[in-house]
Amino acid sequence: MDTEPDLTFCGLSLWVQGREFPAASDYWDGNWLVIRAEMKASGALVECGGPILMTGDVERFRNGVVGMVTTLSGEAALEGFEPGIRLALRMRGRGHVEGVVDITPDHLNQQHRFNVEADQSFLPALVSSCDAILDRFPVTNALAQ
Repeated sequence: MDTEPDLTFCGLSLWVQGREFPAASDYWDGNWLVIRAEMKASGALVECGGPILMTGDVERFRNGVVGMVTTLSGEAALEGFEPGIRLALRMRGRGHVEGVVDITPDHLNQQHRFNVEADQSFLPALVSSCDAILDRFPVTNALAQ
């Protein structure tokens, strides 16, 4: 891929290529994002892509990470209805962040899980990345939560 990823974390790179249905204005069709994701770790490279996340998924993840930054506790997950990609973060003591990346191009036949670790200093960049994605692709007709 010749462009910089829209979001990175501990070997996970995610590119938002656009909306699946750019002309749609309703929540359920208008918010699907076409994603390309890859996870690189020692001896492994797993890629997946397609309309596997929605703008609301990015927004929920962003809000969870903001909570982690603010309180140095809690959890956040970037996950959607589709099983292609999931990034789950949990704050541990002393600013330590544990993460799990589940990624698969074929959820019926493959499972790939990566355990990653970072510290709190990586979290503000995740918030900024989510903000940039949501600036480009705002949530359309948000549902009442």
